[in-house]
Amino acid sequence: MSGKSRDYFGTLKSAGRTVLKEESAGDCIQPVQNQVPETPPHIKKYRKSYKHQHGCAILHPGLVDAPKPQGNWLYGKKTDPSDKAGDLFKQQPEGIKELINEINEQKYASHIKEPLGTMPTRNYNWPEESKSDGFAFGQKIPPSEFTAKEVVFPPDAKRDDESVRLMYLKSHGNFEAGEQKNREYNWNVNPNEFRFGKKDEREQQQMKKILQHELTQNQYPKTTIISKNQEDWKNYNEDPLGKPKNQAQINSRMPTIFGEMKKDEQWTAGQCINGQPTQKEVQPDIDLGKATKFGFRNQPKPGDETRTFGVPTIRNDILKTGMKSVADPQNYGDEVPAVALLFPEKFSHMGLTEQDFLMLRNKKDIKQIFESIGIKYGIGKFEGVFKRAKEIQNTFDDKVSVKAFQLAVQEMHHID
Repeated sequence: MSGKSRDYFGTLKSAGRTVLKEESAGDCIQPVQNQVPETPPHIKKYRKSYKHQHGCAILHPGLVDAPKPQGNWLYGKKTDPSDKAGDLFKQQPEGIKELINEINEQKYASHIKEPLGTMPTRNYNWPEESKSDGFAFGQKIPPSEFTAKEVVFPPDAKRDDESVRLMYLKSHGNFEAGEQKNREYNWNVNPNEFRFGKKDEREQQQMKKILQHELTQNQYPKTTIISKNQEDWKNYNEDPLGKPKNQAQINSRMPTIFGEMKKDEQWTAGQCINGQPTQKEVQPDIDLGKATKFGFRNQPKPGDETRTFGVPTIRNDILKTGMKSVADPQNYGDEVPAVALLFPEKFSHMGLTEQDFLMLRNKKDIKQIFESIGIKYGIGKFEGVFKRAKEIQNTFDDKVSVKAFQLAVQEMHHID
């Protein structure tokens, strides 16, 4: 109990001064009463420190205390799945699907009056001439000697006179292509030859000034030659940035080097650590990678270079007994892998695997399996469902799997 004192004799007065927990050196330097109070929760959500937190979702202040919906609540509208590319390429139903579609379409009046792929028969009484193969309605138009472009823009059309053109120019603003509007100003000069505006004086040697811009006047300050004493006084009087101030304790004209001149050493630090081995000394040892002790050398016999020693975990090399004992821990290769233990299949508790549903079976076995689970069909409907299962299985044999027959039942179960 650090920082606390326990009085075993409450009736006697303790001697000296009792040190309490709140009177330690740390509490004296950082007392509890000087701690900054925290922001109340109903005000904290409006502060910038709440909006700038790291690693947490920032909500609007109006949603901080709002009750959250219970359960797996999803916001927004659920999007229906789009059509697959395979369904778009294969629109026309085939086989049993086509027969089912025809049966469903027979109830519509539009299908009875206008069957798909054929013209509707309206019982019109056409003349005998219209029944010939080369008959066509309408009147045949002979080809014209002029094209549509020549009709709109005739090449030999007579142009209007100048007076007519000026009249249309004034009334309709019909200017020619690229024609400039003439306001009939009196310029006292020929506007076709005269240039308006002020002419700029052409500068000389422009390329030379671009390449040698230091020749431009007032572009750079000129170099001023001053005395050495004035430069030394400037260095002494000013404080250079990042350098110690010159206190005039040395003569800048005579550079001084402190310390003793270093002599050329024969051996460096690296040579002291690594030495100077000869070429023979750096060669690998003759017995490198080989056992030097007798009895520890790995020398296989002829024919045992690729031999694998030890006993395998899965004993596929021995035959399994008729009934495996409970005390037999040996794995004969017939046990399920670890993935089947972590992720068991749907009907594994019944001793069924996925391969049992994909195994091809004849018509008799399929009928017995589905009748045992309560799915019984007549002879005609069973043949139709079995034919559809063969299309799903994509096989020409008279065998289908339980999975394929189950998919066919889902499609045709509602059809009588």
